[in-house]
Amino acid sequence: MAKRHIISLAGDLASGKGTISKILMEKLNYGVYRNGEYFRKLAKEHNMSITEFNLYVEKHPEIDQDVEQSCAIYAKDHDNFIIDARLRMVCCSRII
Repeated sequence: MAKRHIISLAGDLASGKGTISKILMEKLNYGVYRNGEYFRKLAKEHNMSITEFNLYVEKHPEIDQDVEQSCAIYAKDHDNFIIDARLRMVCCSRII
């Protein structure tokens, strides 16, 4: 299996992940995967605001796992990208 070139940035909301990912994207010519976009999509599918969905996910950890798994699925077919996420663990290291 070929080595993947993936950078994972994890941190709390408003901790600077987006800013750092933009800098890295420009310097390295990398793409970016933001699992927050997937999270917002799930919130919309559940007809909830982000705030409501955050509270809901606290009681439904399987959704958090699904969000994390989304980056691993993305990583299977992509290279040279940055994961911009609030991850509990670095999901892609288990897959790649």
